[in-house]
Amino acid sequence: MDQLLLAGPEEARLKRLKAGLVKKGFRVKTAATSDELEEAAKERFALGVLDLEQGPGTLAEWVGRLRRVPGGKELPLLALVGAAFLDELPRVQGLEDFLAAPAALEGLEARIRFLLRRLNHTFAAGGMQIEDLRIDVERYEVSLDGEPLELTYKEFELLKFLATHPGRVYSRDQLLNQVWGIDFIGGSRTVDVHIRRLRAKLGPKYAVLVDTVRNVGYKFLEEL
Repeated sequence: MDQLLLAGPEEARLKRLKAGLVKKGFRVKTAATSDELEEAAKERFALGVLDLEQGPGTLAEWVGRLRRVPGGKELPLLALVGAAFLDELPRVQGLEDFLAAPAALEGLEARIRFLLRRLNHTFAAGGMQIEDLRIDVERYEVSLDGEPLELTYKEFELLKFLATHPGRVYSRDQLLNQVWGIDFIGGSRTVDVHIRRLRAKLGPKYAVLVDTVRNVGYKFLEEL
């Protein structure tokens, strides 16, 4: 399970939120002071959750504090903000998302899981990493456990297109237009053939990412 960094000025609130999130299955470290942020920066986190239901300080100050610690500059942030901070949101840069406080634990859990899924499938530095599967769009390479997979050009283009649109269903004709081009004169079953070959090369664990939607087409799943 990815670790969360839960930060904010109210230590008692952080402890309550941490207890609830731990019960939901998350690994959580809290930081209520600059020293605690510096200490937390020695570890790796998948997401920062900034709890600002109440002061002191401003949203911009707390985001700045997180960004200044080692490793904090690139840390995705979800802000849980009270009414006093809502006016700041349009002026604060670098937030992945926000949630108005007070928020039910179930709502916070759902937003965190949604962001973790989205971040896990985000292309960065030319590539996508899903556990041991990596898709490098700049080098036209796919690797599994560090070993390259021998995909044809069309197999790679098909995988790349589906992976960059996770959760969206595409018909065979749509995939033909997107991957093969509108001038392609072959039948739509060409897509099925390439999907079968692609799944075989991905292996049993990762083949399930390319999901069949009966009577419609195919989609790329957002998680294993």
